Formats: sequence, C-alpha cells, structure tokens
Amino acid sequence: MMNRSSTATPRKDPPLLGSILLRLALPRLLARVTIILATIALVVYLAQHILLSGKAWLEFGIRVSGLSDILGKAVIDFVMQYQKYFWWFVIFVLALIAINFLLGYLRQSLKRGRAALVPLGDVRKLCARLSPQGLDVLNWAWKDQSHPITVGILQTTLSQIGSGRIRKLALARAQQAELTAALQNNPLDEPATTPLEPTEPPGRAPGQRGEPTMVARGPKRP
Repeated sequence: MMNRSSTATPRKDPPLLGSILLRLALPRLLARVTIILATIALVVYLAQHILLSGKAWLEFGIRVSGLSDILGKAVIDFVMQYQKYFWWFVIFVLALIAINFLLGYLRQSLKRGRAALVPLGDVRKLCARLSPQGLDVLNWAWKDQSHPITVGILQTTLSQIGSGRIRKLALARAQQAELTAALQNNPLDEPATTPLEPTEPPGRAPGQRGEPTMVARGPKRP
C-alpha cells in the first residue's frame, strides 16, 4: 500500500524549479522581446512611410517613365484613384514576411533555450533543496544521463510534478513490488523430462538378439 505522504506534491519544489528556470531563461526572454518589438516598430514605420509617400512615388514614376502620355489621362486617373489599395497590399505582404521571420526566430530560440545546459551550481542547489519526490521526478526526466542536464529537462520536471508524476512513479513501484512478490511465491513449474527408451528394429521381439547371417561363398579359383 502506498504512503500518501510520499505521493503528495511538495509545495516548495515548483517555486524552486520556477525560480531557477526564470533566471536561466531571462536573457533569452529579454532578447526575444527586444527583437519582436524592434520588428513590429520597423513594420509600422515602413507602413506609415509607404502610406504617406506612396502616392508621390507613383506620380514620380509615371512622370519619369512617360506612362502618362502612353496610357492617357483616364487610365492614369484610375490608377491614382485606387493606388492606396496597392500600397495596402504591399504593407500586407510586408507584415506576412515579418510574421514568418518572427515565427522562425521564436522556434529556433525556444529550441536553443531548451538545449541550454544547466550550470553545476544550480544542479547542486536542486539536489540540496528539492524533496526526495522532486529528485525522483528529476531523475525520471533525465532520460539520457550520459549528457548534462538541460533547461528542457528542468521544464519537463516542473510540468510533470504538477501533473502527478510523483503519484504515478510511486504506483508503478508498488505494482512492480506486488508482481515481484507474486513471482517469488509462485515460481514457474519446470516440465519433467523423461529418458528416451531404446527402440527395437521392426519385426524383432524386445530382448531378442539378432542372429548373424551366413553368406555362401564359391570355391576358390587356383
């Protein structure tokens, strides 16, 4: 039977893990926020500049290229009347490019952040202050112990403590103990082996000895 105190989630473990994760991730968080805000500011600046100067750019281009003489006044007036929709389309494409850039940057930044190594001092702090149950979950989350502990492993430990991994590990051990005890109390019966009896050739009674056969030979030649 499991002890309830051993399966309860210690209250000090999540805050301890959260504080260490926040301190390790803070530089990357600041860099992400800075890049996101800078990208948004750049897109807004370009959008405003395009809306304010787009009409002048178009008029200058038409005048320099001589399209006003080729297309005629009616066509040029039509283009100038609806030119703002063209610039809004340019801004929309620019926003899509910025969003695609930010999504790719965030994916790579999150991947690098999860792969960042945890300093030895923080690991010592966790070993000294985490509860035995929390250390058990950390050991479970650290799958490949030939590689150092990463930020991703600490994130997994924190999420698993909150989702009841302590109780699941205790239940798995209790079930394993029950199964081991059952196998020890009820060992498998090995099948008995019977010796093979010699078989007699067909047509001969058991115990009867075979008689030698005589082969007639002809007279020897001189």
